[in-house]
Amino acid sequence: MCSQHINHVRGPRGRGGRTAVRLDTAALWERLALLGRSQNWLAGEMGVTPSYVSKLVNGSRTPSGRIRRRMLKVLGVNDFHQLFRMEDLDDDP
Repeated sequence: MCSQHINHVRGPRGRGGRTAVRLDTAALWERLALLGRSQNWLAGEMGVTPSYVSKLVNGSRTPSGRIRRRMLKVLGVNDFHQLFRMEDLDDDP
């Protein structure tokens, strides 16, 4: 199992085309500023540690589906693409 828990999707028949879901940090900071809230507040509302949110922000972790749904709900965002982006992954082992 990958230590970074990268959420990826493979192309047709499992070949190539892998992508990872990443947090759009600029969009996150913009939303937090609009709400007048902090990263620590977000962690508390999501039920995760501030350290985990920090890892999402700095890109060392990718958010699971459950975490993405929680973040969208807590921040009052309806559109997945307002907070997250899809990133192509190299097919190197």
